[in-house]
Amino acid sequence: MKLTHILSSALFASTLSATAAMADMEITIDGVDASGGAIHVLAFNDQRAFENNMFAKMVSYVKIPANEGTVTGTLPGLEAGTYAIMLHHDANDNGQMEMKGPVPEEGWGYSNNAGAAGIPTYAEASFEYTGDNNPTMKMNYAPK
Repeated sequence: MKLTHILSSALFASTLSATAAMADMEITIDGVDASGGAIHVLAFNDQRAFENNMFAKMVSYVKIPANEGTVTGTLPGLEAGTYAIMLHHDANDNGQMEMKGPVPEEGWGYSNNAGAAGIPTYAEASFEYTGDNNPTMKMNYAPK
């Protein structure tokens, strides 16, 4: 009887600590060059998923209305750990990255402001999230 009570208490305590460890990551995105459409923000905690655009394996997502200048949003339910974030300014809000050959016609960005000149690796874009260090990222646009 006493062992059952101890195990139940331990399970309850571990559930509380796991819940307490979850946080919402506030994201700030600078350099949005035009109003309209939406900015898709995708968080990954897995190198293979990030580097291979395995969107089904992202761990958090938010869609933010795009406004010129700086926008903010919240990635919900993340615990402390290593993450890489991918941004896409979907100017026409069709859910696709418009490309002209290998050049994006819509904005993009990554955590650590990696990837201005090419697609970054997970190591280049990843950072340690402690639950209260919220990233600021810059949107990139190809010259027109």
